[in-house]
Amino acid sequence: MSQSPVPLPPGSVPAHAPVWSADAAARWSRAGGAPWARPLWSAAALVVTLVWANVATPDRPCTDAAPCGAHWLGFAESALAVGLVCWLARLPELTLVTAPPLAVLVGWLELPGPGTTATVADVSVLVALVFCWAAAVERLTARRRQRRPAEHAARVRHPSPAPAVPLRRGRTPITAGLLLLGAAVFAVVQGVGGTVADRHHAHRAERITARVLGHGEESVRLRAGDGRLLTLSASSPGGYRRGSTVTVLEDGTWRRLLAEPYDASGRQLLGLATGLPGGSMLLTGLLARRRAAALRGVPVPVLRVLERADEHGRTWVHATDDSAGRTPVFSARFAKDKPGPDGPGMPAGGAGTTEEGPSIMDTRLHEAVMFGSPYEGGELVLATTDRHARPILIRTTGPVRPLRAGHGPALAAEVTPGAAARAADAQAVPSADGAPTPLVPSVIPRRWGPGILARVAGLLLALCSVTGMTFIVHSFITDGIGWRIFLVPLLVASSGSAAQLLNWRVLADVSGLWLTGAWRVRHVPWDRMRGARCADGEGVAIAMADGSTWRLSSPGVPRLERRLNSRLSYVRMVEEITVLHARPELRPTQPVAPRDRGLPLGPALLALSALAIAVWVFA
Repeated sequence: MSQSPVPLPPGSVPAHAPVWSADAAARWSRAGGAPWARPLWSAAALVVTLVWANVATPDRPCTDAAPCGAHWLGFAESALAVGLVCWLARLPELTLVTAPPLAVLVGWLELPGPGTTATVADVSVLVALVFCWAAAVERLTARRRQRRPAEHAARVRHPSPAPAVPLRRGRTPITAGLLLLGAAVFAVVQGVGGTVADRHHAHRAERITARVLGHGEESVRLRAGDGRLLTLSASSPGGYRRGSTVTVLEDGTWRRLLAEPYDASGRQLLGLATGLPGGSMLLTGLLARRRAAALRGVPVPVLRVLERADEHGRTWVHATDDSAGRTPVFSARFAKDKPGPDGPGMPAGGAGTTEEGPSIMDTRLHEAVMFGSPYEGGELVLATTDRHARPILIRTTGPVRPLRAGHGPALAAEVTPGAAARAADAQAVPSADGAPTPLVPSVIPRRWGPGILARVAGLLLALCSVTGMTFIVHSFITDGIGWRIFLVPLLVASSGSAAQLLNWRVLADVSGLWLTGAWRVRHVPWDRMRGARCADGEGVAIAMADGSTWRLSSPGVPRLERRLNSRLSYVRMVEEITVLHARPELRPTQPVAPRDRGLPLGPALLALSALAIAVWVFA
């Protein structure tokens, strides 16, 4: 990969446009939010305290003196709590507005708690909410701080380039958000209507006393005082002891237990599942559209920068004196403003299809002119060049994200003729002690898999996942669907991570690579592979010539393995695959037998969870 940035054509740079030096970029980075304001810490504090408060607060049984029923203030409290966990990362503006009402609801509905532990847990939720609100204030203040050094470095303003197409930014999330909010409103209206109708019936109903004869899965069998046998639905039928007496409300053919009014939890969950993403998407689209519209045809700060697109289609912006591309300042997703040979909306530097076949993504550094003030969550316009050195205009399709520790451009180890020649000279990969180990030709296929520490971690994670899903489903059956339903996607995702830690496998044969992940096996021919790379926090990525990427996000436990001076198996795998890709004569000469191509373990873990649930429930 060339270290010399692709230059802009003459006349593409506005007059007197200054460069963004490394010192100015460093001042911009230092003006960012404080480390304690990162969404990770506030979200973790809120989740931990919410879980503690829910565990510490015992479930209140349904009785005639304290009926259950639809609790709409509690529903609003749950909706704000779940939404706030999501909004902390992407929408600090919404966090600033919703954290105070949630704190008021927690203080009004939950304090004082039923015990000392519950009270302390609820107070900890209030403390976490204050922390979340302060973090949101710091992040929004940091955005204003970041504008100042960028505008000071620019010194002058220039009109941004006139758009070639109508403003599309935010159209999709706004449309989807409105549709989801419509579904949420419908669900809430249905739930409120059912609650109102139930109260009208209860107001007119006659009260009769009945004795409990038994109960089913979702009902109780009763004998009324006049000898009639009744079967009524109940959310927790196990809570009614056989032989006890209950009160029944009867209004013609309508009847129910006094302790169990209309249950609107299904409508509430539907409103929660559609309203939260709908509101988030709507606000995200509106903010993005407003910020993008502010850049169209008005004077804005202008700076000369360097930019580069990575394998994931993300564009990274560098200072102009960072010609080696070692220290990006921030990143965002961009798309072409004007339809070109690659088609409308193609990412800058992205792969397209030509008459000669699939083209390769251009990950070289390019000179560019940045229009607008960069800040976290902002919108920008870049005047740059495509992979054919033709001038193009690209606009953000996603918000600006500052550089975080441990993150950087996803640049695969591209196998160029020069790299192949170097591999031909080396023909070796480093061993555990740093000495080169020859990679000799092999007849049988080569295989790589997880180390012993990764398997132990995967086994522990699988046990936690199976136990957690069994417990949650059992609680659904005994206590009804509650807040624990939101843990199900997390446990399913942890099953995938456990399957990868236990059983990821990569096999190399004469035809290519057989890649076994958590859920499926993929075959990549040698001539369609572009390169492989690994990085802390990102796992392994194998890039294809068509622009797609196979990722292994949980290949091991790198920190623990390094502390124990253990050679990371997936690092060795990437090094050896790179050499095999560059040297066809070193590849195995035999194909992999169908039965040895790998078996994804994710479906097996889900089946094991289903078996454990069946044994616990029906045993």
